[in-house]
Amino acid sequence: MKRSVIALLALFLLPALAAGHAKPGAGLPQLKNDLSAIIGSLLSCYDRDGELRFLEMAMHIGEIRTHPLFELEWGRRPQLALAESRLLQRSAAYRERLLKGGCPPGDCEGELCRLAQGYIRASERQAESGPGLALDLSDSCGIAAIQERLSVSQLLLKYILLEDRVLLFFIGSGSAGYEYLPLGRAQAVDMVRRLSEPLEDFANGKVDYLRIHFDMELAQRLYNIFLKKAAERHPQADEFFIIPDGELYKLPFDALVTGFNVNFKLADSLFSEYLAADYVLQKYKVSYFFSYADFLRTFTGPKDYEYMLAAFGDPFMTSAGKGGPRPLLRGVSTIADIPSTRLEVLSLEKLFAGSRRRIFLGADFTHENFLRYAPRAKLIHLATHFFHDAQDPSRSAFLFSSPGASPALYPARQVGELSLRAELVILSACESSEKDLLGFKLINGMTAAIRRAGARNLIASLWPVDEFSSQVVPLFYREYLRGVGSAAALRRAKLALFSRTIDLREGVRLSLAHPFLWANYVLYHFYR
Repeated sequence: MKRSVIALLALFLLPALAAGHAKPGAGLPQLKNDLSAIIGSLLSCYDRDGELRFLEMAMHIGEIRTHPLFELEWGRRPQLALAESRLLQRSAAYRERLLKGGCPPGDCEGELCRLAQGYIRASERQAESGPGLALDLSDSCGIAAIQERLSVSQLLLKYILLEDRVLLFFIGSGSAGYEYLPLGRAQAVDMVRRLSEPLEDFANGKVDYLRIHFDMELAQRLYNIFLKKAAERHPQADEFFIIPDGELYKLPFDALVTGFNVNFKLADSLFSEYLAADYVLQKYKVSYFFSYADFLRTFTGPKDYEYMLAAFGDPFMTSAGKGGPRPLLRGVSTIADIPSTRLEVLSLEKLFAGSRRRIFLGADFTHENFLRYAPRAKLIHLATHFFHDAQDPSRSAFLFSSPGASPALYPARQVGELSLRAELVILSACESSEKDLLGFKLINGMTAAIRRAGARNLIASLWPVDEFSSQVVPLFYREYLRGVGSAAALRRAKLALFSRTIDLREGVRLSLAHPFLWANYVLYHFYR
């Protein structure tokens, strides 16, 4: 009898669920609205009663709401329809309970999280990129567990773009709280777009390099909105760990302007006007995580590496000849030579003397050498072309040297199958941060592949890399080899570049204080 009832339910219910999920994303806006309302209600409970568990519950629901597998998988697979329906029903019921009557016991939030956890695990198994994505939610967003990993000078900031406003959670070693920022989501997205738009125009060939404008007043407004209050609450902090959301992955937080130097005098060099501003960089170290779960993960890489550095650069296709014709790729008309990568990698050869480094240039920059040496190295450096495939990020790829006329591409789907275990990977290639994927909103790209391969940290670029911005790289390694951490080394390297002035031609000098030069490289942590 019981089996026949189940069969009848399956006969009538599952087709309806599948029909309801015929369009990708159907039901997802409702889930997001419900989760946003739940977050708001939990924060109201926290304001009223002051119980930290409500803040933790709100943080945990926020982690669910921003999870990338909802964007990637929701409504696309009929076999997940029942799990999606249950999650929708439970979130709606939980929302109604909160709105009607007050603060819930913890088991309600726990049940909702278990359903979300189950859906995410099922989505991982069904994802086209295969199993083992390791993007699962943490069991909880325990504030105490996070605080144990923070020093008194560190602050963790988690941003959530809700439907009509922006929410910030902040956690220090002895404090925790939240605030709704004084702007709506659409306004925040527009301001970030306007700040970075000149660089996008440069990348698309719409503006000359020396005419790229960075809006310092807009950068100050963004600082006042996104960082100022949190910084004032924690005057002892000198390091920010930032978990962005959505379009905020495009925002160079360390290039935001905290104020202006009243004693500034314009120098006789291009871009020297940018010395007039005081930047976040000058006071704080800034780096990024993708989630609380990543912040709480423990790195299990080897203590002793066979090689300190494996560096690769200056790719070319031998049969076509240097500067010769290049075959077309999707959205790419030509593949230009990048001789500056040779100089960049050779500068590392001088820094890393001895037998514990391996350098591969030109014809030696091959798949075989990468597969042999990269998994055994503490530091992996790639200076090459990066081709981003927005339609299928798993096909985004690095260019390796090729013995033939066809390019040798190493796509993200293959990188994700490696076992790297490196302390740090540096991708010195144009726009390798894949910011248009909005961080981890699509989990098939190169950044996610390197995370999945087991690397601890990644330095990537927000914008095109040139002979000026790439000067950060040897400066970074020089500081790193002095024993400071990656975030401190990157900050020092950027400050050194910021203060440089170089000769261009015919007496024309260029200040490297332009934020689009020194702020290009960003540091992501996949483990704490």
